[in-house]
Amino acid sequence: MRNNISVTLIFGAYYSHKHIYRICRKLNRKFKIIIVENSLDQNLKKKIENRYKNAKVIIPKKNIGLAASYNIGIKNSKTKYVYLNCPDIDISNKSLNELINCAEKLKNFGILAPNYLNSSKFNNYLGEKKNLIKKNKIFSTYKLGEVKLIDNSFFLKTSKAKKYLFDEKFFLYFEVTDFCFRMSKFKEKMYISEKIKFKHYGSQSVDVKFSLISRLTKAWHYNWGKFYFYKKNYGYFYALRKIKSNLISAIKKIIINFLNLRIKECYINLIEFYGIISAVIFLKSFYRPKK
Repeated sequence: MRNNISVTLIFGAYYSHKHIYRICRKLNRKFKIIIVENSLDQNLKKKIENRYKNAKVIIPKKNIGLAASYNIGIKNSKTKYVYLNCPDIDISNKSLNELINCAEKLKNFGILAPNYLNSSKFNNYLGEKKNLIKKNKIFSTYKLGEVKLIDNSFFLKTSKAKKYLFDEKFFLYFEVTDFCFRMSKFKEKMYISEKIKFKHYGSQSVDVKFSLISRLTKAWHYNWGKFYFYKKNYGYFYALRKIKSNLISAIKKIIINFLNLRIKECYINLIEFYGIISAVIFLKSFYRPKK
């Protein structure tokens, strides 16, 4: 089906240049693209915007992380729908058109998401899925299931995205989990399509030469984000119970890697520990490793 309804693809990026160029080259120019580039690379902005008229690169004043990047993209979107992603995804023009067609037929939904191409190993949702293919023709055509938490790439009406927005206290990790959790509380339906697919390269968003910065950032913010999510939604002492295994694991790895003189790995484990302690003592999500 030919579709003239447009969507804005939003990417929170940090030195993801090869993926950004790949995405801009591949996608039909009718789709809008907003990249919030947290490396603050003005040169990338000039090159992308000069070459691809459907793309806009927004440079924040500092590295603001994924949640705030998504909010900036949402607030600058003028299309009916937005599609939020990390840069290390690969989705076809056909899949994007199918998402639009499915959304137009569903009308009332919170989130609509494609599933991973290799869904036999990984799924683009967390927890259980309630199959809905027998409900009616729309659900069977797109092989829809209802879920509570989306993992990565997802599509929704811009008006709803602007209504809920992301909690900008999250820098990286658990921002999508928290977003979905809030939507669930307001009875918004979240659907996964087994017919519409996309590829996720997995932990390859950041260019290789910045891989250590990426590992340090993830080590700290995964633990901070996990504790903050549970503290925010379930209380401080529940969050302590949830983070306990991460704390024990970090301490064990610090000792093992130190004894085996694996200094870089030991340092990364120390950063994990640092993230946990920072969250537990109510410090903000401040950690930004330097180049």
